[in-house]
Amino acid sequence: MAAKKASTKRSGKSRRPASSEYRVRALAGRAARGEDWNPAQPAAAAEYPEINEPRPYATRYPIPEETFRALKDAAPKAKLPKSTAERARDSLKPKEEVSARATAAALAPGLEPVAAPSGSSNFAGIASTGWIPPDCTMAAGPQHVLLSVNSSLAIYPKAGGAALLQRTLTQWFSNVVQGMTIFDPKALYDQHAGRWVVLAVAMKNNPRASLHLLSVSRSADPLGPWRNYRFNAMVDGATATTNWADYPALGVDNAALYVTSNMFAFGGGFQYAKIRVIPKVGPYAGGAAPFFDFARMRNANNTMAFTVQPCHTFGAPQVEYLVNSAFPSGNFLTVWRITNPTGAPTLVRQQVAVSPYSLPPNADQSGGAPPLNSGDVRVLHAVFRGDSIWTALTTAHNWGGSSNRASIQWCQIRAAAPALVQQGVYGSARFHYFYPAACPDNNGNMIMVFARSGPGEFGSILYTGRRSTDPLGTLQPSALLKAGVAHYDRKDGQGRNRWGDYNGVAADPGNPRLIWFYSEYASAPDTWATWVGSSFF
Repeated sequence: MAAKKASTKRSGKSRRPASSEYRVRALAGRAARGEDWNPAQPAAAAEYPEINEPRPYATRYPIPEETFRALKDAAPKAKLPKSTAERARDSLKPKEEVSARATAAALAPGLEPVAAPSGSSNFAGIASTGWIPPDCTMAAGPQHVLLSVNSSLAIYPKAGGAALLQRTLTQWFSNVVQGMTIFDPKALYDQHAGRWVVLAVAMKNNPRASLHLLSVSRSADPLGPWRNYRFNAMVDGATATTNWADYPALGVDNAALYVTSNMFAFGGGFQYAKIRVIPKVGPYAGGAAPFFDFARMRNANNTMAFTVQPCHTFGAPQVEYLVNSAFPSGNFLTVWRITNPTGAPTLVRQQVAVSPYSLPPNADQSGGAPPLNSGDVRVLHAVFRGDSIWTALTTAHNWGGSSNRASIQWCQIRAAAPALVQQGVYGSARFHYFYPAACPDNNGNMIMVFARSGPGEFGSILYTGRRSTDPLGTLQPSALLKAGVAHYDRKDGQGRNRWGDYNGVAADPGNPRLIWFYSEYASAPDTWATWVGSSFF
């Protein structure tokens, strides 16, 4: 890591007077009661075949497709604004693959790593389903780990081995929807209530339909009964629209679930981001599920908010925090605060200045073109723990070479102010670092998983972290969880060699030091597979 002393390199104070008065009105709606679901019942694959329709948008972004492509094509040589984040250059020493060696199975008292976080249990996850991209998400509970990708779900014991149960999302939600494309899963374990929660979106082109699908376990045992819900995504509160939901995110606090999505016109472009607040009392009891929507949020510069990430909240701050970046570049994050989620929710906007970020170049891979799609600058995950929001995104950075590299920009924001505590940029001149997902432990240490590739490396899974006592803005040398072994070429209908779109990370509810993570690697020519890891300080 960059061995500089504790320099915060804060990029500016939050602009509270300019943003804190902005509010959005909550729109009330209601979903029907849930349907009981027993995942242990025999899977009916033939009865419920998967459907994978093309997504009906003209562009996936809040800017025209042509503009986005031009910016991505220019990203390797683009002139970048000066970074104000602490630079931590990853070590390029050869790395032993964590998945191939004995790891620390127990968290012995006083055991501390010398460099990167200590690897713990790791095992093979869901194999390629044929969908692209995989969209890895996960949750960790008392005895199990739940994994999901496009478009399947599996439950494993924490020791790994064969899945105890695996279903397609089409099978999983078959008691509430049939004949629709189900995609973009998100999962979490609600440590407040001892429940597992799975979210996905569903869409159909003819007739037009869009749903948020929600599944909630009835206990802390994911192999026991669940309840499934369908929420109409084409309404804002009770008002009908002609928009469909994409790229959902899932957050939780002690009172409610928070579902966000980007809303697109069928056959058109981005319209606005939406936040759906679902008080737990409805779905956790199996009854009807009242909800509140916030829609058409704007950043302080009057641009539309895009990909708003709700926090997985630890503790009970009586506030749910959400965060988004600017698009396609910016030097701020918008922090949203929701209070009174079960009565009359209020949403307030605040802004935090951060180091400039911009679209990353696509990631070179061993074997040559095409590069792996490295995504964009949207915030990919958010956690509130202690007093802070932890989040990360992918940006362009130049480490001294002839070309910019996809790199990780991350930050810790003290939420109540809000105020920047620390921020860093992480990467190297030899490789691309992209799709980060970070989670702090109970002691203020942090673990981050990410994808990496380069001219001499296939798509691989790595992770890093920092102790709470490390110099501000720095991360430790990375560890290699699972090395890619083959060239990858799986393009979508728009010519993008799809990787990502996100990785999973989760805190262990039974061990305050342990963080789990989940990602993809190139397991065979043009084939992805997934691997689960865990680590601790």
